[in-house]
Amino acid sequence: MKKLNILLIIFCLSLLYIGCRSTKETEKHVSAIAAGTTQLAQIYNPTSTTIHPKVFIKKNDTTNIDLFVIINDSELLFSKANAQNQQMAKVKVFYKIMESFENAQMIDTSMKFVTISKSASPKTLAIKIKLKHVDLPKFVVQTTVTDLLRGKMNISFNEVDKMDSTGIDNFNVFYTTDGLPLQKNYADIGTQLTVRYNNTPGLHLIYNAVLPVDNTIPQSPYATLAFFNDSLLHVDTEAKPLQFTFNIDKPGIYFTTADSVNQRGFSIPCFGNDHPSVTTPEDMLKTIKYLCTDEEYAQIAAKESQKLAVDDFWYSCTKDIKKAKELIKVYYTRAVFANIFFTDHRQGMLTDRGMVYIVMGPPQMMAITNKAEIWTYRDRKEDRKIKFVFRKRQTTLTTPEYRLFRSTELKPYWDNAVDTWRKGNIYTF
Repeated sequence: MKKLNILLIIFCLSLLYIGCRSTKETEKHVSAIAAGTTQLAQIYNPTSTTIHPKVFIKKNDTTNIDLFVIINDSELLFSKANAQNQQMAKVKVFYKIMESFENAQMIDTSMKFVTISKSASPKTLAIKIKLKHVDLPKFVVQTTVTDLLRGKMNISFNEVDKMDSTGIDNFNVFYTTDGLPLQKNYADIGTQLTVRYNNTPGLHLIYNAVLPVDNTIPQSPYATLAFFNDSLLHVDTEAKPLQFTFNIDKPGIYFTTADSVNQRGFSIPCFGNDHPSVTTPEDMLKTIKYLCTDEEYAQIAAKESQKLAVDDFWYSCTKDIKKAKELIKVYYTRAVFANIFFTDHRQGMLTDRGMVYIVMGPPQMMAITNKAEIWTYRDRKEDRKIKFVFRKRQTTLTTPEYRLFRSTELKPYWDNAVDTWRKGNIYTF
């Protein structure tokens, strides 16, 4: 039975990487941009807001669906300007339901106001709102969380498939120690999580696997990709219904599925306790690959001291220690935000979106469709818009993968960005 379980999980994982679709389909993604989904670049601009809540959907059944907003009160502005003369913050959670990203017409809305008293030490808050029922099998929820005193807001999107009984929406995952919902897209070593599956008749087995971390570094936007399959490190299978607890005790991707025949479930990656920071020479060296040829990177990576290899590379770009430090600060700050925004089964800085984000900077415009994210930069010299299309592919794991559509048309713009960094200047639009 155990061998069968392993084979079934390996089969599921083998579907993780599928070949890219045609250019014609990518063009369809771009043409499908609808009003209401285009002015979203602020989502990936860390200077646009001071609050970064985690927003997710949990289904109890097809009619009982909850929206969760997890927020840290350290990101809120507190004031005594209230009747109680106490330090308080005010948060507004507003959601709207729409049929799809392409059809952003509002179907229903609701909002909730929450007053929060300041605590002696920072704490995490969980705001729960029951979604209004809509007669659609699938829909999109746009949630806006606003710090009313500071006037800063955060926008996020969640797709809901009421008929899907195997996806992440059916798993309630919370920290065993305090019962708070899981609030990050990664976990630290030493974390204990409890997974509760909202059981559906016929789906009664829990399969738990620990998979290896994928440290593959993306190639340039005009390269040809090679695909690979994950290998299986460890599998525990047990015929227990509904709930189990497990420890994050080593780096890996912790994947749970409710039945051996489905290909979806809950997963959480662990990259060690340094993530999302980028401070170790090993991590700093990885993203240098974006600015090098394969041969040059191999020579840099082969140096005995990775720290000296990193320092030497940035000094070679500037011939000035002070300027090299400035480049390092900006480049790796972008890498940290890439880890925060884009982590899936890879560290965010090693994803296609992370690669473009680090080298090019945050997009000036962004659109979201059901099948892609489209980032737009404007080349002022040529008065031309440059588009990076990241096609969404639902994998076995929880978080969809966004794979960049690679094209030789991007080469001159990418080479210009790389050349700017290599000449000791920060590239930005």
